[in-house]
Amino acid sequence: MNTSYKAITEAFAQYLQTLGFSTSACKNYPRYAAKFLEYAEQNNLRQINHITTKTVRDYFTYLEQGKSQRTKQTLSNTSLNCIFLAIDRFLEFLHQNGLNTAPLPLRHKIEHIRKKPLRVLTQGEVQSLYNAVPHTYTTSQKYTAPREAQQMSVKLMLDLCYGCGLRHTEAINVKVNDVDFDKKIIHVKQGKNYKDRFVPMSQKVNESIKLFVYQYRRNFNHITHRAGYLYPFGFVTLGEALKRLVTQCDNESVKEKNPSLHTLRHSIATHLLQNGMNIEHIARFLGHSQLDTTQIYTHIVNEYGNEL
Repeated sequence: MNTSYKAITEAFAQYLQTLGFSTSACKNYPRYAAKFLEYAEQNNLRQINHITTKTVRDYFTYLEQGKSQRTKQTLSNTSLNCIFLAIDRFLEFLHQNGLNTAPLPLRHKIEHIRKKPLRVLTQGEVQSLYNAVPHTYTTSQKYTAPREAQQMSVKLMLDLCYGCGLRHTEAINVKVNDVDFDKKIIHVKQGKNYKDRFVPMSQKVNESIKLFVYQYRRNFNHITHRAGYLYPFGFVTLGEALKRLVTQCDNESVKEKNPSLHTLRHSIATHLLQNGMNIEHIARFLGHSQLDTTQIYTHIVNEYGNEL
């Protein structure tokens, strides 16, 4: 990639950091932009003002028809949409810096087609996960915190990912100061698409998280890189906590479903709808930009009804 394009990519990275984009966006978006500029250069477009809307459209088509260098498979719709969004942000950056001849963002998006049926847990199955919390962390093993504190961190995972319907990255990034126990809300900062939102907590979840903060969180103060964060461990451990819980659960249907963290989010959305919450309120609770995304839970309730 030529020197001019490298400088533009570096300036784009700085732009994202200045605007407070998430760590993953600051890392990946410049990388996607650099790939786009490499494509332009390979097509004899060696100056930024040579890039046109057709260049962008051709690049998107090239991506949709191509294969990943790493997996040798076609890119998933999710991956493609992430790249498309990154290029839109890059084009916005060019306009912000006075390049008015740059193409406007295309807002191109591939409709997500679910290849597998969406699986959710029943309310009874979720309760069986909560019931399994005391059976995690055997006394025969040594841990860096008391057994009860470790167990409560597992329960915290359930409270955040099921009780509050948070995404994996959102649950990891919540800080203690983001939780308002008086108002019973969690301030989710820089969620998906970099949007903030306030997530309500039920009385039960509010009391559970409060107990963790004031009675058990201190047991993990030695994990200094997580100081100030609500969940004491890192990204991978959140998923491991759920796997540990499923292993100890005595409900065979839960083990068969082998739920992920996102299954918990799907489950709370379905249960809220089943219990009469308005679909618009559920969309805000989940942080969905489009109401159509939330409508899938209507189909689940209509299909499974009392089985949930």
